[in-house]
Amino acid sequence: MSFRFKTIAMERIRQQIDSILHFLEPNMGFINCHMVDYLTEQHWQQYVPKAIRSELETYENYLQAKEVFWSQFNQTQSYHKHFPGVTDFITAASRYRLGGSEVLGTSLSLEQFKDALTCCRKETRLKMTELMNVKKCHEVEIAAAVVASLCTAMASSIAEGTLEDVVVIDAGDGKGYLSSRIALEHGIKVLGIDCNEENTSNAEKRRDRLNKKIPKAVRKSQLEEDEHFSSLLNEGKLDTLYKTTTQLIDFDTNLIELASKHFPGGHRSTFCLCGLHTCGNLGPNCLRLFHQNSTIKGVCNVGCCYHLMQEEFIIDQFYNPTKVSDNPGYGFPMSSYLRAQRFALGRNARNLAAESIERACANRENPSDKLGHRALLQVIFVECGEKKSHQVGRLKSDGFVDYVRKSVRRLGLAERVTITDESLLELEARFRVELEQLKVFYLIRQQFAPVVETLILLDRLLYLRESGYERSFLVKLFEPVVSPRCYSLIAMK
Repeated sequence: MSFRFKTIAMERIRQQIDSILHFLEPNMGFINCHMVDYLTEQHWQQYVPKAIRSELETYENYLQAKEVFWSQFNQTQSYHKHFPGVTDFITAASRYRLGGSEVLGTSLSLEQFKDALTCCRKETRLKMTELMNVKKCHEVEIAAAVVASLCTAMASSIAEGTLEDVVVIDAGDGKGYLSSRIALEHGIKVLGIDCNEENTSNAEKRRDRLNKKIPKAVRKSQLEEDEHFSSLLNEGKLDTLYKTTTQLIDFDTNLIELASKHFPGGHRSTFCLCGLHTCGNLGPNCLRLFHQNSTIKGVCNVGCCYHLMQEEFIIDQFYNPTKVSDNPGYGFPMSSYLRAQRFALGRNARNLAAESIERACANRENPSDKLGHRALLQVIFVECGEKKSHQVGRLKSDGFVDYVRKSVRRLGLAERVTITDESLLELEARFRVELEQLKVFYLIRQQFAPVVETLILLDRLLYLRESGYERSFLVKLFEPVVSPRCYSLIAMK
């Protein structure tokens, strides 16, 4: 079986990475700045391009500028005419996102990928939205069909092979949303693996509840005549197709033994490794596992939580080793090309990569007031002689005064940071314009988010190409407003 879609050359991916690096490197200070220091370090003057600063000088300008950012996907708005510097900046940054003019032809649409699989294409027919929210339904129905298509392509490459010969390994199975849908919809055996015993238990409970809903869903979708769905209807055999286990998959795991243990009665030696929103290092490690384990013939991986990746060429001040204890090693960079350059992003850049411009614009999201509250708190710390960098973390508060009181108590600074409620309210009023300016600063900085994510994804794709997998792709599976981490890395040996 061969893909009909022509893959982009490895040298072209390197050129695209170089183009992104050329755009990002002069702005790395901007991308990695701490919003905490916005007021005390004068970030607006330090990082915002002069063309934008000259356009935005008043409170009203800042309110109008937000409309420019929110309407960047809706060209019917006319605010851009008043702020050409802002518009030019948005346009320049957009060229380096996947699909932008500097990164054209690298990612496939979902339809392009399905068409490339020709006769192996699978679709979702069973409408069963129970036990999942709208976002998860959107993701699971699409991802399950893609994984099933990939498995069908893998089976077709085996002499006299069928889907019976393929087992899907779902890494980071969680509650089993994706794995149960693959088994239920497409009749493929799936082993859901998770390191957390509670997740495995919840997945099994959900599978049992799902089993009871199958008859109604099959009849509602009018699929009684289909052989697979008919057997589900009569026998309710989801628990024979979908198994769960709690353990860590590593590079020494014998998947054949594991499959034989959970699916006895056959010798299965062909595996498809999938993962829907694999957290931090788990995403990169899945790609490495695909490369190093000869029994894994296909991989479909959607990553997330880039801030939890460990980088090779930078020391993370707030690195928490417990977060990656189950997935050691480095998550970035993966490619030999970027590793040779010892390129580093930084924690704030990786945090930024998880921002969603599409969703922010669709929902007209205003940056949280707590950004301003924390920046004002830093002003107070400086005035009180507090030089140490404090990490407040998330907390619920009712306005600025309440935020300060709770933060000071949490940090144990009540005796050193003394200020009246009246003074706090006066401080907030004094910085009223700057706090609105900060929100615009956040939106300007957010334009780098999809660019940083694009670099992370291209690094992973280049790793696969460097490893010899010509049939490796970046595919836009989901609608970004619904599911911001919408790109999947898909490869087949």
